[in-house]
Amino acid sequence: MTQVNQHQMPIRHVIDNAEKAMQNAKDAEMAVRHAQLQSDPHKLSFAIGEMKAAQHLLEQAQSQIDAQDHGHHHQELAQVQHQLEQALQSLDEVASNTEQPRQIR
Repeated sequence: MTQVNQHQMPIRHVIDNAEKAMQNAKDAEMAVRHAQLQSDPHKLSFAIGEMKAAQHLLEQAQSQIDAQDHGHHHQELAQVQHQLEQALQSLDEVASNTEQPRQIR
């Protein structure tokens, strides 16, 4: 029984990290959208920085999941992996909406 708990601990930790990264990404996304609505360039710049940090955390969480021996946790880890991918896609979409068009001269 102790072996099972010790084996589950790292997987639980990886899943917790992934969930925190996804929440961080949602918060960053909301901060960007809020700054855009306020048309505040300083807030937008800060929020974009937060969004990039959140993207890094999502990628790190993906790496941690990839490094796990999925074993009997395969379905749970696959579900979390899918959620991470969706969060990254969502951040990419928000990031593309924050890019300023270049002026043509």
